Order: sequence, then structure tokens, then C-alpha cells
Amino acid sequence: MTESQLNAQVASQYGDERSKQLATQPVSRLLLQFATPSIIAMAASSIYNICDSIFIGQGVNSMAIAGLAITFPLMNISSAFGAMAGVGGGAQVSVAMGEGNRRKALMIFGNVIRLDITIGLILTTLGLIFLDPILLAFGASDATLPYARDYMQIILAGNIITHTFLGMNDQLRATGNPRLAMQGQLIAVIANIVLDALFIFGFGWGMRGAALATILGQALAWVHNFRYFLNKEHFVHFSKEGLIFRLDIIREILAIGLSPFCVNVCACVVVMLINRDLLHYGGTDGDTYVGVYGIINRIAMLVFMCVQGFAQGMQPIVGFNLGARLFHRVLGTLKFAYVCATLITTFGYLFMAVFAAPLSRLFTSDPLMIQLCAPSLRTMLCMLPIVGGQMITGTFFQSIRQARKSIFISTTRQMLFLVPLLLFLPDILIGLGYSGVDGVWISFPIADVLSCTLAAAFLWHAVRKFRKLADKRLND
Repeated sequence: MTESQLNAQVASQYGDERSKQLATQPVSRLLLQFATPSIIAMAASSIYNICDSIFIGQGVNSMAIAGLAITFPLMNISSAFGAMAGVGGGAQVSVAMGEGNRRKALMIFGNVIRLDITIGLILTTLGLIFLDPILLAFGASDATLPYARDYMQIILAGNIITHTFLGMNDQLRATGNPRLAMQGQLIAVIANIVLDALFIFGFGWGMRGAALATILGQALAWVHNFRYFLNKEHFVHFSKEGLIFRLDIIREILAIGLSPFCVNVCACVVVMLINRDLLHYGGTDGDTYVGVYGIINRIAMLVFMCVQGFAQGMQPIVGFNLGARLFHRVLGTLKFAYVCATLITTFGYLFMAVFAAPLSRLFTSDPLMIQLCAPSLRTMLCMLPIVGGQMITGTFFQSIRQARKSIFISTTRQMLFLVPLLLFLPDILIGLGYSGVDGVWISFPIADVLSCTLAAAFLWHAVRKFRKLADKRLND
């Protein structure tokens, strides 16, 4: 039997057009169709974060940029819990859709929303109570603490809106509706940018204005997504099945979602160490170095978000075809996504390296911060071209429900390699006559090379296994 014949045979078992497309359409076209809206949405979100930082840097001051960088670990923790529910539920819904099990998909969706609301309430309560000690632990100084506090008080107050909005977006992508997820993201981004300009430059509300713009933008997008899931004609919607509390489903969601959760928690630990090291080794310019890292992080995030868009586009295709046992399509999707992600990170680094100085001037007028940004960016991100493949590899294992491998691959860069390097390399370089700050920047490319090599080894074994499964399926 040929691959096209097998695709057609499997597609005949499904009654809805979306499932037929997932089983028969060329994977390159399908991935572009699914990934493009996700890339646009993720890129738009990253552009918003860049604009937010620009508005804060130009409308408040350079220390406000450093204060914003201090909030990154806490934002990562919040994102970690949201991703654990949303991404974990999305992977499960995709497989249930491939199996044709609509009732299970409805129960998964309902329990994802339940988790988002519960997690949002807990994080809001604990975050507001212990906000100052948390920010101080993340590297806030007397100069940056007021800015970080003003921003996070508003963000934490709107946590339930953020979590449920992003959770619904994950479900839209998982059920083959990436354009609707993109629309919701664009509504949030456009509203955020407009309100940012109004609140910061018009009303002079500073950091609180930037945070309020974020929450109000997400609230508008939340309404857009909520209206879609009220329609009972859609494959996944609000239903009585979704009201059933299922501990087994929640366990499955959390097991798959543990991978993105660990990634975000590890990112939190890494940012804490980076802020600590920059404050310590940067001396009197410590806060300035923290601001430099904040700028680099915002710029690089645009590239990472584009790769994440491809990963999100890949996930429902891989999940569906795994459930449908079309293993050759699983491999084809992986290959195309891997190549595209590598191209994105390669061209992304080249652009940032060439235009590092002009890009930094968008965020601040501080001469020292601008001077430090360009060389720091080029050193810190020099191995970025190979990172795209590792990101796709982690998402691939998540999509095929091999949570442990996904967690290990996704966290090795930060915890196994980057954290030890941040702890020891700065002092080693000081002993060799270099600065400790140089040790911070050099830690990143070393960790990238080591973690990407390890991920490639895991992927090689997985590809061999799926090739055997694909050959066996075609010969049955």
C-alpha cells in the first residue's frame, strides 16, 4: 500500500472535514497552514512585549526597564502553570480528536478551564501577599523594586483572565482552529499597544499603565474566545461533559503539561541567577547590566516566539496522525518543522547581530546601556541558529505523549548546563583576567551547544523507531 492510499483509507473513517485534512493534506502545506497563524500570533505577542518595553524605557526611564526585567521570573512562573494546563490539555485533545473520541475531548476542555481558574486564583492570592519578598529574591534593588512592584500588582490581579484566555487559545490550536487563536492574540496585542501609548504617554500612569493595558487587552480577547466555545456545533465547546471533574484526565493533562511547566520554571531560576550575577559582577553598573539583559531578552524573544509558532502548528498535526497511526506523516511533519525552525533562528541571529546597536536605541537613550547591548547580544546568542531544532524536538516528544523525554530535553539547556555555568564560569574567567559579566554572556552559547547535541541524540533514536512503525503500517 502506498502512503497516499493509506491516508485516504484512514480519512474515510472520519466524518468531519478538518479530520480528513489532517489525514490527507501534504504535511508541508498543512504545517504552514497551521503554523502561520500561530507564528503571526506569537510574533505579534512578542512585538507587543517589545513595544511595551520601548514605551516603558522611553516613557518612564532606563531603571524602569531594569525593573521590568526583574519581573521576568515571576511572569515565567505564572506562564509555567498556565502552560501546564493549556498545552497539556491541547496535546490530549488533539489525540482524542484523532481517535474520534469527542466526549473525552469535551471533558478535557472543561477540566482545562477548571484548572486555569484554580491556578489563577492561587497565584493571584499568594503573589500579592508575598510580592515584595519575591521580587527582592529575584534581584530587585532599591532602585528597581518600586517599578517591578507597580507592574506586577496589576498583572497578578488579572491572572484569571490571562490563564483562561491562553487556555482557550491552546484549545483552539489543538482542534485545528489556529486562525481563530491568532485573531484572539491579535485583538489582545493591538489593544495592548494602543492602551500602552494612551496610559503611559497620555495619562502618565507609568508601569501601572503598561500592566493595565496588558490585562484589558487580554480581557477583550477573552470575550472573543469565550463566544466561540459557546457554540455547541464546534468539536469542543462548553458542555455538561466538561463540568464532570475527572481526576484521571487532570493527571493526564498535568503529565503532558509538565514539560512546558518545567521549561518556564527553569527559565525563572536562570533569570534569577542572571540578575544576581549581573548585579554582583557588574559593580556600580549592576542595574544597567540587568537592563541590558532585559533588552536582549525582549529582542531575542521575537525569534523564539516564531519558532514556538511552528511548534504549536506542529503539535495538533503530530498528535492527530499519531492517534490515526499515520506514522509517516508524523515523521514528515517533524522534518519540515525542524528545517523551518533552524532557518528562523539562523536568519534571526544574523539580523540581530548586524542591527544590535540600532535595536537597543529603540528601548533606551542611556548611552552606557546602548554601548553594552551590542557586544553582549552577539556573544550571548551566537549559537542561536542551532536552538530552533532543540525547541522542535522538545515539542515533538510532548506531542507524541512522551512527557519524560520532553521534560528532560526541554530543561537540559537551563538546569543541566546553563545553571552550573552561571554559578562557576564567571569566577573562572575572573581568575583568567576577564570580567565576571563576560562569564554570564559566554555561558549561553556553551549551554546551547551541549543541550542541542543531547537533544539530537534523543531525536535520532525516536526517528528510527517511527520509521520502523511507518514501514510496518504500510505493509500491513
